Amino acid sequence: MPASVSAVPDLSGLIELSRDPALDLKPVILRVQTDMFVAAPNRDRAMIHAFESLAAGLIPTVDEATASIVADKLGGCPDLPEAVRAALIARGLDVAPPRPAQDQAEADRALAENPGVLIGLRALERLLARARRDADLARTLLARLDIPAADLAPLWLHADAGTRRAITEAVEATAALRPCPAAPRALASTLVERSHARDVPGFLATLGEGLGLPQDYLSAAPDPASRYDLLTLALRAADLREGEAVFIFLTLNDTVARSVDRVFSLVTLFRETGRAAARDLLVAILGAPVLERSGTAEHRPFHGPEAAKPRAAAASIRPALPSRLRRTN
Repeated sequence: MPASVSAVPDLSGLIELSRDPALDLKPVILRVQTDMFVAAPNRDRAMIHAFESLAAGLIPTVDEATASIVADKLGGCPDLPEAVRAALIARGLDVAPPRPAQDQAEADRALAENPGVLIGLRALERLLARARRDADLARTLLARLDIPAADLAPLWLHADAGTRRAITEAVEATAALRPCPAAPRALASTLVERSHARDVPGFLATLGEGLGLPQDYLSAAPDPASRYDLLTLALRAADLREGEAVFIFLTLNDTVARSVDRVFSLVTLFRETGRAAARDLLVAILGAPVLERSGTAEHRPFHGPEAAKPRAAAASIRPALPSRLRRTN
């Protein structure tokens, strides 16, 4: 999955050379850093601060032509530090304000809809981040034949069944290369208890806390049906047994429980997705780390007292279930 740029590259070697009175590399350093800053798909606080410290210090020292080029490159760029803008203004140079978000959205859509243009890595990262919340853009990207299935993992919830399988297979191929920490020991039994009690808020909070998910993780689903698909991936990543997952499908939500076809499809998804792949799909869909915590500590849910019962105790509240759910007419 594509990685985002989170820091300005270390140019300490060039900076050291710039102190040589026989060389003047300051214009080169400033232009390189400006190009990197403008091209970055995501700019976190550390990157903005680093660029501000370097650029605001170099702009007063470079020649007029370099300062003018930098001002042009930074025109319309969001996240431009005010100290950098002020340094350029002090040189008599103005910087165009950031482009409206709507203009960028239209440009992104035009790029996605043009099959004759290859989408670069940074542009793809930006498009995928936008498409998570834009179903039309997601469908456009999923229909392109030049984007590898693994790169489309952030849009798994938007994909049809065939594309989901292709994405999952691509993710499965590399998921096992990264260690998959154990989930908290009490998590499975606590989830079964919450589902049995029809405590939906407690269930969702317990699952999210146990996997280290963002608090609003369900909002990543584009529609109500895909929320259960997302939950199924989370249950698989949480290392539930199949019987425990089936019990949750049959008790947490009456609408789902009454549909044999829906329960069958969720169990099939649970059964056919490896735990590490489920973890990596969640990471891609949510754009956030999952299972970063150690599984050695006892789980303490947000709602209700600490679950003191051992995992095996969940069997006392589970109905007898067949080893495999069979489809019935």
